[in-house]
Amino acid sequence: MWGKFYQLNYWRLGFKTSLYDLLTPQAYRESARRCIQSIPIQKGQVLLDVGCGSGLLIEYLQDQLEFGVRYLGTDIQFPGLKRAMGKTPQGKELQTLFFNSDLTQPLPIKKESIDIIVAHFSLYTIIDVEIRKRILSNLKEILRPRGLMVIVNPSRQYDAKRIIRESAEEVRAQRGVWAAWTKRWLVYPFTYYLGLKFIERQLKQDKWQAFSLEELCEEIESVGLPVVHTESLYAGGAHLVTGRRPSETS
Repeated sequence: MWGKFYQLNYWRLGFKTSLYDLLTPQAYRESARRCIQSIPIQKGQVLLDVGCGSGLLIEYLQDQLEFGVRYLGTDIQFPGLKRAMGKTPQGKELQTLFFNSDLTQPLPIKKESIDIIVAHFSLYTIIDVEIRKRILSNLKEILRPRGLMVIVNPSRQYDAKRIIRESAEEVRAQRGVWAAWTKRWLVYPFTYYLGLKFIERQLKQDKWQAFSLEELCEEIESVGLPVVHTESLYAGGAHLVTGRRPSETS
């Protein structure tokens, strides 16, 4: 019974207690950073963060918000949205908008009004492939011609222990040996047992969906979004795939 309760309340508990942010491994932060770096964001564009959670991507959009990019964040979890709103840089509130939504339903956004859509670890908990494709189709409808959709999902090589090792190494390279030791032995054990190991188990038991690169590319292209970029992230535990909506004349 506890396992079922934890599965149903994993995200809500994490957001409400701040554990999600406190225990986030550095490799996951690097995944979010690389996700933003991979996008050629231009001045004045609109970016939609679907399944924004507690707003991690906002931390890597500071420069873009400075030159007028507008950020929209949506999630099904109110506690996550509340934390995301708190990460909006002071003075940039008018450039951000947060709203609650269920991705299995069409979003309340005008068609062809979004330049960039990012789904960073937000679709893999939906195990039904037809529902995922319907979500992608709905998202495509609100994407402008030539707009980009960036999807990051777990790979079939997802390895919780490897993610912890790489996270500790990244902390060491960025902040030194003492910071890495603190994370590795005082923080990351909780990250592993309360988060990563749970996710790994969900993926192995096919309760959540892991992908090969070919599977993820095929799923994105099946809704009419030709793939223009791929890369491996998260200690090999995730794939990033970018699809571009064809122009009207294509």
